[in-house]
Amino acid sequence: MRKIGQMISGLILLGFIAGYGQSGSYAGAYLRVGLGAPALALGNAGVALPANGFGTYYNPAAMPWLKHKTVSLSYSFMSLDRRFNYIGFSLPLPPAGGFSVGWIYSGVDNIRAYNSRGEDVGKINHGLHAFYFSFGMKLSGFLNPGVSFPLIAPERLAIGVTLKILLENINDGGDFDYSARGVGLDIGLLAMPLEWLQVGYQIKDLRSALKSNTNNIFERGSTLDNAFPIGQRVGIFLQTPWQWLQTTYDYEWLSTGDQKHHVGIQVGSPAAQLRAGYDANRFTFGAGLNLKFFGKGRLRVDYAFQEDIWGEGVNHVFSWQFEL
Repeated sequence: MRKIGQMISGLILLGFIAGYGQSGSYAGAYLRVGLGAPALALGNAGVALPANGFGTYYNPAAMPWLKHKTVSLSYSFMSLDRRFNYIGFSLPLPPAGGFSVGWIYSGVDNIRAYNSRGEDVGKINHGLHAFYFSFGMKLSGFLNPGVSFPLIAPERLAIGVTLKILLENINDGGDFDYSARGVGLDIGLLAMPLEWLQVGYQIKDLRSALKSNTNNIFERGSTLDNAFPIGQRVGIFLQTPWQWLQTTYDYEWLSTGDQKHHVGIQVGSPAAQLRAGYDANRFTFGAGLNLKFFGKGRLRVDYAFQEDIWGEGVNHVFSWQFEL
């Protein structure tokens, strides 16, 4: 009876994840929520932001403009026992390249499971993982010295690629153990045509999917192939004539037809910033501090607040970037 209950609970949970864990009932929603408090506080607009430790998510083409080795951490306080965390490392590769690796973890632990008779049969844990490997290169790194373009200098234009390894696991610590695997690809472009203007583009989740086989779990299992919709973003980052004021905007669209606008504004100095934004259908705000860290190092501490969408509760996101 316990095994039957677990199987039924597993089916219910899979259905729950398929509906709740997607944006508009599409797979891979955990890779579309945004990353890092700086961009999230700016309405989740990040495709054209200056290089930072979370660029591997928004636009790998920003990697060549990294100035320091950076260890990045992000932790989200979310309702309903949800988790969304990140750890990564970014490395500049002078004179024209940059590299980054990172790990996103999203999931829910200790979900109560019940059989068809309403009996408690234990707890189930659900985890989603994405391992990022990003590389970016300025166009000047591909060309012979002295080669130039009429509209933009090669050192002001970069391309980046991200390889993602995707994993999903649902288990009860016993017999029930569901897993899925997949890979995906992101490609980005970043241009700096003017000192005060950056323009970015990203296409993400090319070939991204989670594939699994449930024959070892259910008597009548099947092969599942949950493909992610392809997403694209184009955006700008503008440094206004006032050094204390910057603004950014992203336009995002999915292969499913969904469209979103992301707008953000930042005020402050290099030492401290206040941010506010609009993320599709909710408002965001946050703040950041830039502190000294062990002599020549720097520590960037950022916070973002996000309104809830469906009454599920607000999100509080904290990020740390250690520049070494």
